[in-house]
Amino acid sequence: MSLTSDSKSASGGVDGWFYGAAFFALLAALAPFGVNLAVGISPVFADNMYMDPNARAATVALYVLGLGLGQPFMGSAADHWGRRPAMMGGLLLGLLGAIAASLSTSDAQLLWARFISGFGLSTCMVVPRVCLRDLHQGAILQRNMATLSNVFAATPVITQPLAWALGWWFNWRVPLLTLVVCVVFVIFVSWRWQPETRATGTSAPKWQVWFEVATDALILRTSLTFACACAPFFVVAAIGPAAIKHSTGGSEGVIAAILGITYLGFACGNFWVRKNASWSSVLLINQGLWLIGASMLMFVCTIWWPSLWLWSLALTVYAVGQGIVFPAGFSLVLEGRALQAGVASAMIGTIHMTTGGLVAWVAGALSFSQEISLVLVSSVVTATAVLIWVAMKPARQTH
Repeated sequence: MSLTSDSKSASGGVDGWFYGAAFFALLAALAPFGVNLAVGISPVFADNMYMDPNARAATVALYVLGLGLGQPFMGSAADHWGRRPAMMGGLLLGLLGAIAASLSTSDAQLLWARFISGFGLSTCMVVPRVCLRDLHQGAILQRNMATLSNVFAATPVITQPLAWALGWWFNWRVPLLTLVVCVVFVIFVSWRWQPETRATGTSAPKWQVWFEVATDALILRTSLTFACACAPFFVVAAIGPAAIKHSTGGSEGVIAAILGITYLGFACGNFWVRKNASWSSVLLINQGLWLIGASMLMFVCTIWWPSLWLWSLALTVYAVGQGIVFPAGFSLVLEGRALQAGVASAMIGTIHMTTGGLVAWVAGALSFSQEISLVLVSSVVTATAVLIWVAMKPARQTH
């Protein structure tokens, strides 16, 4: 199939069973897979590794920053040249970065390679959602977005313990090499089976389109709230293993398993969105923010009562709330931008990942103990999310 083939375009009919959310979830899984690999291996970086232990959070932060900064380019490419070329181009760039990271011989090379890998794999954050928007709308779109979001629940459960085990048994390069293998596999799947769903009339990525989307009050409010509400995930990804170990004295393997398993809560949040797909996205986001706020109170309690069970409960409640906000936020943004779906998805994704990367970097750079930094930064960005959501509420809001 040609990269520009429209034989399976949105107008030409795409097999609804094969090209449902599960297929696009496979394509989307690479981006969180790359994040969680670094979370899983962070406790087992060798003490004689060239990277300063205090800078290891940067391997997550720079990858996430690449995911954020790459999305405008991938969204523009998806709207201008098509979904398949944007996907393949990003995957090839991500493959180069993943290979360079696994073979790096200096801290600078590893960090730059992680950034390039994230920049390329940002296409996995944009194209699958845009394809679903091309094919579906309304409650069906919301349910499919929830299914797609389940990759963010499944990947930590599998990836973090796996990465820890591989790093412990072998060395830190082996988990990074698994990303190379997975990228090659997804390149083949995308080249062989991904449809071209770009509809006729999709806007070219001119600067006027970006300005129009960026100044849309609904998109701006949703994107900023979404980014701040999801930022604690990246803080936990960057410094969570070390912070919880220092706080509780738990072993690295147990902590890696807890960080993975608690993200089953994300799947529960996704299930809630699927079950109530007929509800408005605004109502669902309100519910998710309540849960995230409650989890931050539990985060604060860990300062006085540090224990693995309390951390597990706090992270699980947070994951449920994030699992609700995540698909509902994307659905709210994409519903109103059918012909600029690539730009709209890239806008919310860019703000989301850039905020997450910067917040994770700040959390790792603070001079406080890591558990204090985790609680402080996570609580502040959550409060910011609630403030933005309330302060930017339209004069009239229907549910």
